[in-house]
Amino acid sequence: MLSDVDVLVLGPVQAWADGVAVTVDRPLERAVLVRLALANRVPVPDGRLAEDLWGAEVERPVQRLRVVVSRLRATLGPLADVIVRTPAGYQATVAATDLLAAEAAAQRLHTARRGGDFDAVAAAAREALALWRGHALADLRTIAFAAAEGERLDDWRLSLTVAGLEANLELGAAGEVVTELTGLVARHPLHEPLSCLLALALYRTGRQADALERLARLRRALSEELGVDPSPDTSALELRILEHDPALRILPAGSGAPEPRPWPAPVLAAPMTSFVGRGREFATLTTRLADPGLTTVVGVAGSGKSRLAAELARSIGRAGRPVVLVELAPLGRAEDVSPAVAAALEAGGLAVDGSIDPNGPLPGIIAALDGGVDRERALLVLDNAEHVLHSVAELVTAAHEFSVLVTSQQPLGVPGESVYPLGPLDRSVGVALFVERAGLHGLVTATERDELVTICAAVDWLPLGIELAAGLTRTLTISQLAQRIDDRVRLLVGGARGAAGGRHTSLRVALDWSHELLAERERAVLRRLGVFAGGCTLEAAEAVVPDGDVEQGDVAPAMADLVNRNLVTVQADGATRRFVLLETVRDYALARLAEVNEVDELRAGHLRWCLHLVRTIGAPDDFATAESVAAVFAEWPNILAALERAPGTPRATDGLRLAVEMHVPWLARAWFREAQRHYAALTDAADVAAHELAQALSHYGFHTLMTGDLEAAAVQLAKAGELAAPLGDPELAQTVRYYQGIVDIERCRLPEAVERLREGERLAVRDTQGSSFADALGTALLYSGDLAEALAAYTRSCEVDAAHEDEHGLSRGLSNQAKALLGLGRVDEALAAAEESDRYARRLDDRQILPLNDLTRAAAALVAGHLDAAESYCRAALGHEEDATGLARIDLADVLLAKGEIAAARLLLDEFFATAPGGVPLLAARAVAVTLRHAEGDDAGARSLLEQVRAEFAVAGFGWHRYTDRLVRPGLIA
Repeated sequence: MLSDVDVLVLGPVQAWADGVAVTVDRPLERAVLVRLALANRVPVPDGRLAEDLWGAEVERPVQRLRVVVSRLRATLGPLADVIVRTPAGYQATVAATDLLAAEAAAQRLHTARRGGDFDAVAAAAREALALWRGHALADLRTIAFAAAEGERLDDWRLSLTVAGLEANLELGAAGEVVTELTGLVARHPLHEPLSCLLALALYRTGRQADALERLARLRRALSEELGVDPSPDTSALELRILEHDPALRILPAGSGAPEPRPWPAPVLAAPMTSFVGRGREFATLTTRLADPGLTTVVGVAGSGKSRLAAELARSIGRAGRPVVLVELAPLGRAEDVSPAVAAALEAGGLAVDGSIDPNGPLPGIIAALDGGVDRERALLVLDNAEHVLHSVAELVTAAHEFSVLVTSQQPLGVPGESVYPLGPLDRSVGVALFVERAGLHGLVTATERDELVTICAAVDWLPLGIELAAGLTRTLTISQLAQRIDDRVRLLVGGARGAAGGRHTSLRVALDWSHELLAERERAVLRRLGVFAGGCTLEAAEAVVPDGDVEQGDVAPAMADLVNRNLVTVQADGATRRFVLLETVRDYALARLAEVNEVDELRAGHLRWCLHLVRTIGAPDDFATAESVAAVFAEWPNILAALERAPGTPRATDGLRLAVEMHVPWLARAWFREAQRHYAALTDAADVAAHELAQALSHYGFHTLMTGDLEAAAVQLAKAGELAAPLGDPELAQTVRYYQGIVDIERCRLPEAVERLREGERLAVRDTQGSSFADALGTALLYSGDLAEALAAYTRSCEVDAAHEDEHGLSRGLSNQAKALLGLGRVDEALAAAEESDRYARRLDDRQILPLNDLTRAAAALVAGHLDAAESYCRAALGHEEDATGLARIDLADVLLAKGEIAAARLLLDEFFATAPGGVPLLAARAVAVTLRHAEGDDAGARSLLEQVRAEFAVAGFGWHRYTDRLVRPGLIA
């Protein structure tokens, strides 16, 4: 069983496992461990992690990252498995335990502060602050993310310190805190809350003059350093000290001080569950509601608007301010709003029975909210206003001088309205809410925590969805729930009846409520938008959504209304706007789509749109530029959904056409297995013309070839050839010939490959086709050992690609040129070509070419005797390989042999030979194995293997000098 590793970040970094210190000496490796610990078991994408370590401008960030992670795992030794690789990035099963403990204490602090329990506030602050051992991440401040995170944590430490001192001040310890506050103010002279606390402490110890001088110095410092005036709160405190405001003093119990008049608390059902999360929103809104004005909290159904409003009402009411909360959801008519408010005012004792005229209630409501000289003005809370917006707008306009809080799925749109959007919960809060509601009491394993993230993400981190999912743990384990959570609407259709926090006791009920408020046009657009995966542009929606009752011109205004109601969100990507449904809303929309039997029709239209999109983007240059490839993958979630829904349906033919159009984009990104998966599912589609099937099978064969399954690729290409032969289509025949030539190369039938590819270049029907044949021919010649002819072929190919500005062709061709140049001893030219190839490959996100260029650099470093650099390049390339059968493992073994690390080289080659399918990598590995035998002292075995390998090379026509040179090294017996 893995040991738990605790990473401590509130000071110089420390790591502990079962009470034993874990030493990680190198700062970069230590920074990776810390960054993954701060992610709290959530995978961190490679690009994000690399940018956090080195910034945005570093060269070859992912390769460098993988080297650092490899070294970290080696340093951790038996604990290496705490760092794992996932499709979403690196993930660590470690925790920043001191930070988590501090956050837990801070949560208790905030809870106690809301309840006015200053003893608990002070205790929680002391507990949190005791966890610091100095400046956070003090030994990593030269690392990009650690500098920012360390400063943030130190700022947070100061905030906790202020909270603790403030609590002690409220407990009457003014004399005790003056000394500490004086030191803090000296270190932070522009920190207004600290100076205000010090001034208040001085005043409460009878030093009014010193208090005023402290605030005067703050005023001067702000003016001289920042050119600003103190905040209104600071100015108000200065005036209150000057006027000896009695409220500034802490009065002992029984002193006869006047108590505020107790007003009845707002009429609310007692909460059956604790209030978890939304601390930031709670604090912000509490501050806003202290002043007059309209604040509207908007959010999608299930985002927790009602619960937040209720908690605000309770908290403000407990503080002594009159609060009236009106639940609007039960109201069936707009004209019922004012009578409901009047009734709530009377029930709360804020209006005398009969004082509000039922025929004209607004004047009476305003008078009741005001309260005259007897009491503070009341806070009016109107919950769930989306279905009575007009009447609510009329009421709040009349009450513009009062504090009003409204919750709604869309803003009221009145002058002076402050809109506060309520989004999903933060990850840590969402998981904590699930744990609390499920009654797990923190007893969650690392695996279960990962599953909780999956569950919470599936319901878009919305409080209602999380609570309902947690309730299902009465019948399902966490693992079972995580496996079934994709069927969100069906699973969460139930729920706890009568639960506190509002009328919504299931996602279905909440979304039904929102749906019923829509006009028929908006309902149709909403359900049809569900067919899009990952959102869509307005143009895409206008292409797919219109049908019968919805015209193209209806789409934009309907989507604007859905955005206004928070059912659709807008994401900005430069000048482009994408319209996105939360996944819970999308599932609901698809369910509605199924109810009206529109699913097949909409999915067919969606697939046609995807097909048209890919064809349109590729038409100008056949995806020669990084921009065109990126434009396609910007819509990858939609394209993927269209492809996956097509097999076994009447849409399968169009699905296969879409796969054919995706050939070059998949090739540019080296997504060979992804392409293979879709061709396998779609090539049996009915009603496919022979030339379309032949083209699809040829592409299928190529992508299969690139995954290493040479025999299956040969079979697929043979079928394509049989279909193409009687068609008399030169273009199709050339496509099949090209792929068959590549199969010949990979199967080490090099003479046949050279002959087939020379013929293809001669028969090329256009120069770009000739370029492809020339590039493949160059590789066949390189493997055959004819370096000069290989370079000539590569050069011909690159010249055409450059003329057509084909970035993918240049990425591949320059990489190949570098191999030939290196073989000819032109090292500087080879490295320059590899660097230029990198530039194009990075633009294309080509994960096949970048590691190949690293291997070229490794080979150059090996020849120059720079063995550490060679190893680093090989390990970077190895990080990109999906399996154990690529050249990176072989080249790394070769480098390790040169370094004398024989056992490590043997392990790498054994791993390779255990799964090697054959082809060029196998021949290369056999050559390195001869060197290994000799290094192990097995001269007889080396001699025997040497003769076998020479015979194999001769049969295949293999002569690539990078590996044939291993057969003539000094010490080997020829």
